[in-house]
Amino acid sequence: MNAFKDIFSAVDTDKVNPGHYEDGYEECFGGIRDEVKLLFEIGVNRGGSVRGWKQYFPNAVIVGLEINKDCWFADDRIQIEIGDATDKGFIEAVIFKYGKPDIVVDDGSHTSRDLKLSYGLLYHHTRICYVMEDVGVQYMSYMNGCFINDGVPAQTIVHAEMDELLQKRGVCKSIKVYGSICFMFKR
Repeated sequence: MNAFKDIFSAVDTDKVNPGHYEDGYEECFGGIRDEVKLLFEIGVNRGGSVRGWKQYFPNAVIVGLEINKDCWFADDRIQIEIGDATDKGFIEAVIFKYGKPDIVVDDGSHTSRDLKLSYGLLYHHTRICYVMEDVGVQYMSYMNGCFINDGVPAQTIVHAEMDELLQKRGVCKSIKVYGSICFMFKR
């Protein structure tokens, strides 16, 4: 049984496709579903993912961080905050309002710059796991009208955390990579 796949197949999202993220998410989060109280997801789009997270984590408040004001909506246990997840003031205000998230899922622009900036602002506040989706696109330079890789791919974040982990420094407990998604668990 894969509860993640069952739930996310019924909502408007690309997280469940052949060979996509359902196995990684279920393996990493299936055993802690009741423990998660606060999840931030960068990138709301049509809202399918935040609706899926609401079902998957039955005790959590889901906060979507979205730059496009047309994506705003509110629902029981779902809040959408309009702003730029690479802006320190915006992130500080969101953390002040909701607290430190158990999980952060970065499914935003996928550009190197944005991935690195959001990570820099949110990782140290994350209690359980920081997730970066679609990191494989970092090996492309240009996609859908924008530059994805600014010359320093976001995988450097994973490499740096791996160095810290291997040297038993820092706060990273483990790193799991499934295809193009990376889970960085905290101590």
